Amino acid sequence: MSYKKQSAVHKSEKRAINQMKIWNGGVEINTGLSPIQDVRFLCAAIKYAYMFESPLGELNIERNWSAAFTLTCMEIDALLGQNKRGFCWRQLDIEDGQPHWYWSLGQDYDHQVMVTDIAAQPSVVIVKSALDPKDELRNAVRALVETGKRRATFFSQNASNAGAMQ
Repeated sequence: MSYKKQSAVHKSEKRAINQMKIWNGGVEINTGLSPIQDVRFLCAAIKYAYMFESPLGELNIERNWSAAFTLTCMEIDALLGQNKRGFCWRQLDIEDGQPHWYWSLGQDYDHQVMVTDIAAQPSVVIVKSALDPKDELRNAVRALVETGKRRATFFSQNASNAGAMQ
């Protein structure tokens, strides 16, 4: 095969691979469509861009979790209202087929760890945020995330069962 022919074949293969990346939400797996999806390609990432501004790790979910994840983003956004309070997804991962979704609120909502009187008798005190002293916001967000993860697991189980029936 001539160099020009090889080059043309190589270009068409590259186009096909790039097209597959688009179909797979940017995740390239060796064969077929990927069951894994990078959430930054979901409509939720565009609508709720503030939630995806500073991840610490991967933002991957199973493809059949997208509805559950999008609904969770909608619910969190509604809970936060106009003040987004620094909410962001830190890492979205899949472990043993289960969703592991890590998030955080802004620094103003973080707990502070303080060590007191180191010389005499050291003690550690956890000081809660003045903006959320009873952890109401943190617990409300945590409840929404846990509900979203249960939904995702449910959707995943139903998708598995539907495939088994065919």
